[in-house]
Amino acid sequence: MPVRREVEGNKGAPEHAAPASGDPWVEGLLRQAGCVALRVQVMPAVRILEVTGALSELGGLGIDELRANPSLLWRLVHPEDRRVYAQAVGADEPQTVIVRWKRGRGPVVWTEHAVTPWRDELGHAVGFSALIRDVTLRTTVQQELVSTREALEWARRDSAYFHTLIHTVNDGILVNDVDGTIEFVNSQLAALLRASPEEMVGHYIFDYMDDESAAAARANLRRRREGAEDQFDFRWRRKDGSEFWSIVAAKPLYDAEGRHKGSLVAVTDISRRKQAEDAVMRARDELEQRVAERTEALALEVQERRRAEADAQAASRTKSHFLANMSHELRTPLNAILGYSELLLEEAEDGQDQLKTDVDRIRGAAEHLLGLINNILDLSKIEAAKMELAVEDFSVGELVEDLRSTILPPMIKNQNRLQIHCPVLERSITTDRTKLKQVVLNLLSNACKFTRRGWVDLRVDMTWEDEVEWLLVEVSDTGIGIPEHKLANLFHVFAQADGSVARQYGGTGLGLAISRELCRLLGGDIAVRSAVGEGTTFSLRIPVLAADPAPPGPGAVVR
Repeated sequence: MPVRREVEGNKGAPEHAAPASGDPWVEGLLRQAGCVALRVQVMPAVRILEVTGALSELGGLGIDELRANPSLLWRLVHPEDRRVYAQAVGADEPQTVIVRWKRGRGPVVWTEHAVTPWRDELGHAVGFSALIRDVTLRTTVQQELVSTREALEWARRDSAYFHTLIHTVNDGILVNDVDGTIEFVNSQLAALLRASPEEMVGHYIFDYMDDESAAAARANLRRRREGAEDQFDFRWRRKDGSEFWSIVAAKPLYDAEGRHKGSLVAVTDISRRKQAEDAVMRARDELEQRVAERTEALALEVQERRRAEADAQAASRTKSHFLANMSHELRTPLNAILGYSELLLEEAEDGQDQLKTDVDRIRGAAEHLLGLINNILDLSKIEAAKMELAVEDFSVGELVEDLRSTILPPMIKNQNRLQIHCPVLERSITTDRTKLKQVVLNLLSNACKFTRRGWVDLRVDMTWEDEVEWLLVEVSDTGIGIPEHKLANLFHVFAQADGSVARQYGGTGLGLAISRELCRLLGGDIAVRSAVGEGTTFSLRIPVLAADPAPPGPGAVVR
């Protein structure tokens, strides 16, 4: 900074006597105006040539003190303003700058310097003169004006911003006074009420409500006066008579002195929610009505079914009673026929072959009819839940031998071969021997009946599963087999694989149904697998130690 370098660089230079200050009347005027006039030489050395005016008031310095140490003039300038000041005093043209003087005591003073350079006879710049005046008040006012202008601009921007914000939010906003007169309303609420903000301002809020809603609004205004804040569902009415529902959040407003001046209300449109709620309510009412109707219908249906079930049970008991009686009545003459047939065969003489053949046919037909009656009697007992178990201990070997001797004649008749595999002949089991034999014998009879000149295998073994020991019986044959789509109905009453099979091989379709129910009565079950032309395998299993079974309920066999 050139001035500072000159001042500080010439501190030791000899000083010449400075001219006297100006005229007294000039100095008086300067003091009265709060100004300082000075003339400074900068070349070849810095000297204060002339100084007059209110120097002590502005700078806190005496004239003699400044003349003795010209560098004090530079030090008075605030460090942040020295660059501007140096440019002004070193310029070739007159300059006016405002800088701060930082006095030793007291506040900073804003000073305006009107600087004019002066030259010697040769035109060389040798110094400058300056008129310095206090402009603190003016600068402060200007700064306040700038601050005020900026504050106004910010307020204008904020006002525009909040105006845009308030009028573009999704919720409606309303301000009313203590009596309910609308003072402000945003565009959203006005649009919901199909009006304009200008049209609504000055009207009462009650003008946009029905009588019921208006009464609720007056009660809410009283609550606002008491300082209460509320949020609630509210119904509005438009000028055209249509309505919409909203959630209203209302708060009291107060002035600067804390006095209640009205309410701030936020309104959220929930018309769609109300419509959905109404639809749900209607659907609920309709559903409840339908459920009530269906419940009544179901109650009637249950009553009808119970009556039908009672009738069916009564019919089943009547049928079972009838079958039992009829079976008994039929067995007596059939047994007589069988008995007399055997006597005729025994008494027939040699040469009466035709008579023997006829009597043998009579006996076969009677035996077939007796077997059918026995099956029907078993079926009626199972349906009536009157089938009982006679549990006993017996060896597997005894059962197998009994089965072999019984099935051997039909095996020989159809030229089949019987193979028996039983590694547990010495083991004992506890179950109903008669019913187990009946089931296995029925399976062996079927295998023999549907096989010609083939093999029938009987496999008997034992195994453990889930801590229970089971007897496994498997009967396989190489007969005609069963189509896969017929297997599902094979154990149904009166069901056979094919109608032509019944005509060719005979049978009623009761044997397998009875066999399955007897297996289940013994605590086990029966299964089948088969392929047409390859043969059939029936597998059954029952516990080695029979438990006390619960007899099957009525209608267990009938499906």
